[in-house]
Amino acid sequence: MREYFENITRELFKNIKSNELLIINFDAEESKFVRLNKGKIRQAGSVKQISMTLSLSTKDKRNLKSYVRLNGSFERDISTLIKTLNYLRRELPDLPKDPYMMFSTSVHSTEITSEKQSTSDEVILEHILNSATKLDLVGIFSSGSIYTGLANSLGQKNWHEDYSFSFDYSIYNKNNNAIKLNYSSKKWNKDDYDFILNKGIEKLAILSNTEKKITTGEYRVYLEPSALNEIIDMMAWGGFSYKSNKIGTSPLHLLNKKERKLNELISIDENIKDGLSANFNSDGFIKPEEISMIEKGEFRESLTSPRSSLEYSVVHNAASPSEYPCSIDMRAGSISDDKILETIDNGIYISNLWYLNFSDRNNGRMTGLTRFGCFLVENGKLTAPINTMRFDDSVYSMLGDNLLGLTSSRELLIDSGTYEERSTSSARLPGAIVNNFKMTL
Repeated sequence: MREYFENITRELFKNIKSNELLIINFDAEESKFVRLNKGKIRQAGSVKQISMTLSLSTKDKRNLKSYVRLNGSFERDISTLIKTLNYLRRELPDLPKDPYMMFSTSVHSTEITSEKQSTSDEVILEHILNSATKLDLVGIFSSGSIYTGLANSLGQKNWHEDYSFSFDYSIYNKNNNAIKLNYSSKKWNKDDYDFILNKGIEKLAILSNTEKKITTGEYRVYLEPSALNEIIDMMAWGGFSYKSNKIGTSPLHLLNKKERKLNELISIDENIKDGLSANFNSDGFIKPEEISMIEKGEFRESLTSPRSSLEYSVVHNAASPSEYPCSIDMRAGSISDDKILETIDNGIYISNLWYLNFSDRNNGRMTGLTRFGCFLVENGKLTAPINTMRFDDSVYSMLGDNLLGLTSSRELLIDSGTYEERSTSSARLPGAIVNNFKMTL
């Protein structure tokens, strides 16, 4: 794949004029997908796709881009791309100047290629199938390599290649109620998979107990990493963006202005070096290995794109145009897994949340529903599943005054989304125990 990328870019740059700058962004994947139902493989397939974005600029700050799907045949693809380049060149003079256009002018080439997975997909799936012989297991297993490349006519070349897999699945009981589970990583470890599955089987047994209705009110709850991830994901929707904080649309703008604080246990980084996403942005700027966004409950640094840096006259940190984190890393706490139920004592164990949205964005307040595998905890034990409930609470409460603690273990959650292509977003999170969690409906 890399040889193909280099051959294509080399040929394209032969067609660039002296007053032009061409930036080429390359995205490709070689992925396998396996669908399971009733603990058996029902469908298997593979996807190989390649795309390029050509961004042509002139010295007077005119810019035009074109996104092209390719098929991997050099002769056919280079013909398509040269036609695209000529189209961009023809249309470019009629466009207005872009005052916030910014690209890297210093040549900084990089290469990151992760170690290949040593365990084959066949071995992984055989283990999954053997573990599911007595289970009604439904899910999607996806795996493979994702490639990201950048080259520009100044001579810069960047390459990022990474492998990962994700098994997003549910196990059902006879009443058709489910426990949702996920195991994703860069390297397969059957012990880690077995641990997650066995925890799910234990919860599935309790799910068969008679449901207990809870009423609206405030509860002590445990948010599993997957549930906490939904809250962090909403919080990150503009929360760390420099522009969103500048214009006041960020759910964390009060934290950014130092008018509010989170609990000192909360420290959140953008950790590119341990994630799956490329260490360069689409303009050729190299991202820092780590950015401390929140440190001990206080806002530290926004994600600032090159466009925002020009618009607001600040230094950027090579963030994407959306200024959204792609590799969240939240520091662990001190509560061991075997002390979670004891710490809750009487409350609710929440495995998953869904349908989240803001109920008061300016104050960081959000709402959503409990989902698969949420249980009543009585005297330190899971006793029964609960009815679906709506919560409505603020991040300044959940991760601030009412946060009792975070777990010492963390879970890597790789986004299983496949819109257009497999996602490279990830989050490494602990679980959280929260007091006075507000159930409103």
